[in-house]
Amino acid sequence: MNNSQYRLTPLVIALLTCWGTLRSDAGGAPAEPARDSVFSPAAYLNHIKYLAGDELGGRGTGSEGGRRAAEYIAEQFQAAGLRPGGVDGSWFQPFEVTVGKRVNDELASLKVQEIERSWRVREDWIPLPFSEFGAVEGPLAFAGYGIQAPMYDYDDYSGFDAGGKVLLIFRYEPRATDPQAEFGGQTPSRFAPFWRKARSAAQNGAKALLIVNPPDREPAQDTLYDFDIFSSEQTYALPMVSISRAMANTLLARAGLPDLTTLQQSLDTQRKPLSRDMGLNVKLETGLEPNRVPARNVLGLLPGAGDTSETIVVGAHYDHLGIQPSMHGNDPTPQIHNGADDNASGTAGVIELARAASEATKLRRNVLFIAFDGEELGLCGSREFVEHPTVAFDDIRAMINLDMIGRAGSGKFSMLGAPTAAEFAGLIEKYAGQVGLNCRTGGLMAGGSDHAPFAARRIPVLFAFTGVHKEYHRPEDDWQLIDAEGAAKVLRLCYGVLAELANMESGPAYTEPPPEAREEEEIRPAVEEKKEAGQDASSAQDSDSKPSRAKLRVRLGVIPDVPGDGKPGMLVQTVIEGSPAAIAGMQNGDRVMKIAGEDIRDIYTYMRVLERFDQRDEADIVVLRDGREQNLRVKFQAAERKREH
Repeated sequence: MNNSQYRLTPLVIALLTCWGTLRSDAGGAPAEPARDSVFSPAAYLNHIKYLAGDELGGRGTGSEGGRRAAEYIAEQFQAAGLRPGGVDGSWFQPFEVTVGKRVNDELASLKVQEIERSWRVREDWIPLPFSEFGAVEGPLAFAGYGIQAPMYDYDDYSGFDAGGKVLLIFRYEPRATDPQAEFGGQTPSRFAPFWRKARSAAQNGAKALLIVNPPDREPAQDTLYDFDIFSSEQTYALPMVSISRAMANTLLARAGLPDLTTLQQSLDTQRKPLSRDMGLNVKLETGLEPNRVPARNVLGLLPGAGDTSETIVVGAHYDHLGIQPSMHGNDPTPQIHNGADDNASGTAGVIELARAASEATKLRRNVLFIAFDGEELGLCGSREFVEHPTVAFDDIRAMINLDMIGRAGSGKFSMLGAPTAAEFAGLIEKYAGQVGLNCRTGGLMAGGSDHAPFAARRIPVLFAFTGVHKEYHRPEDDWQLIDAEGAAKVLRLCYGVLAELANMESGPAYTEPPPEAREEEEIRPAVEEKKEAGQDASSAQDSDSKPSRAKLRVRLGVIPDVPGDGKPGMLVQTVIEGSPAAIAGMQNGDRVMKIAGEDIRDIYTYMRVLERFDQRDEADIVVLRDGREQNLRVKFQAAERKREH
C-alpha cells in the first residue's frame, strides 16, 4: 500500500479546518465559509483571461471559440476530479439552436410572369435578413415609400387597395437627404425602419415587399442590402426582399411607369401618393431557412457520500455574443464581445466551486456542475437540460445560478430567488455576513438567466448577480475590469450555501413567490427580445411585428439599479456619458419618479412608459435627488442602430 493514499494536501487541510467534517447523516454539520486561500482570486482570474480572451472570439454559440471554451471547461472539470455528467458517459450534452436565418440559393426564386428572364439571387435581388419565411404569389403594385404618416399629411396607401399584392417601394422616406425635411431628413424618423414599413404593408393586406434604394442615396452605386446574421435574428411581418435599381427600373418600364428618379422626385416634391397597380404578377420564394448551429452544455458530476440520488445543480452560461456590431452604437463593423463579466465570471466561478467541493470532505448529495450554452439566444442550454436532463429531474432539490458575478466591488451584489424556498433567506444572511458581503435578496428576475427554466418547473433557485454596468453587452466587457477579490467572496458565500443544501436530510421545498417577485420582464438594459421570450432568435417577435419591449424605439441612456431598494421610483445606477439623460442633467443616484406625468413605481413601469415614445420625442421627467424633486426635460434618441433603417 502506497502511503501517498493517505497524504492530505495543504488545501484539503485548510478546508477541513475551516468547514469541519461535513457529516452525511441527518441534518449534517452547518457549513462554514471557505477561507480566502481556498478561492484564489488569481486562479479565478486566469480562467476568465482564457475564456474572455480575443482568441476565443466572444464564445458565440456554434463558433470555434465556443467549442474551445467547452473543451476548456471539460478539462477543468476533469482536473477537479468530477465525473462526466453528459450524454453517453461524456462531458457534453449536444443540441442544436437556431441563430437567425440563411439563404438557400437553390430554393430562392423571384419570377415575374410577364418578363421572361431569370432574376439572380444575390445579384438582382436578395431576401432581407428580417424577412418572413416562405413563398408568395400575387399582382405587383408600386406603393411609393410605403409610409403612412397622417401627422405629416402623407399616406402612400390613400385611395389605394394593397390587399393581396406584392408592393414595390422605396427604402427610407421622402426628402431623406434634406436636413429640413418634415420627416427625419438625414436622421431617419420613426417611419423609415423596415419593421414599420412591413407592419404598415401587412395592415393594409399586402403579401410581400420589394424594396429598392432611391437613386439619390449613398452609395451611388446600385447595391443590395447586406444579408448578415446579426439582422437575421429578427422577423418582420411578411416576406421582404431588396432588389437592384436596374431590376426595379426594368419592372417599371414593363409596366409603363416612369423610372425611379422621376418617381422619387415627384413623391418628394409633390408629396402626393403615386401608388398604382403595375399589371405584372410576381411569384416569390425567399429561400430562407432557419440557420441551425451545434451547441453543447458541459456537465461534471460530483457524487455524494450519502445513500441518495438527490442532486444540487450549480450552473452558469459560458456563451456570449461572439463577433458582431455593437448593439449600442452606429458602427456596423463587427467587434469581439469578450463577455468577461457576462459570463466568463460565472463560468470561472462554477469551475472553482467544483474544484473546492471536490477537494473538501464529501457532501451528502450529488452536485451536478453545468456550463450552459446558448443562454444569449434564449436560455437554450438550460431549457435543453430541463427538457432532457442527464439525471433524474425529480431528484433535483435546488439550483444555484452564477451570471455576472465579476463586479462585486460595485456594492450591488444580489442573491435573487430567495422567495422560492423558506430556507434560502436565512442561509444567504448567514454566509453573507461571514464573508463580509452586503448582499441584497429579491425576486426571480425570471426571464433573465438560466435559473428561470428550473424555477418554472418548481425547483428552488438562487441567482448570484453583481449587477449591470455600462460595459454590459458591449465590446468593452474585458477581464481587466473584473473584481477578482470580490468574486472570491461571492464564491465563499455560494459554497457555504451549497454545502448546506447538499447536506440537508430533506428539502428545500419550493415555495410560490409572491406576485411582485415573479415578474417575467427582462430588467437588464437592451436585452434582446429572444432572451425575454425564451425563444430561438429567428422566431422572436411580438404580435404586431415591431421590436418587442426589450428593443425599445428610444433610449434614455441610464443603467437601472438592479434589483433596486424597494422604494417607489426607478433608481439610476449609472448615467451614460453623452446620452439623453446626461444631456438633460440626470445624475448617478437619481430616482426617476415621473415620466410625462406618469408615476414610475419601479423598473417595470419605467420600461412600459418608454415604449410609448419615438425618436426625437420629448418628455418632462421628475427625479428625486438628495430628497428634493428635480424637473428635467429630455429629448429621446433612437434605440435602433442606424444600419437597420
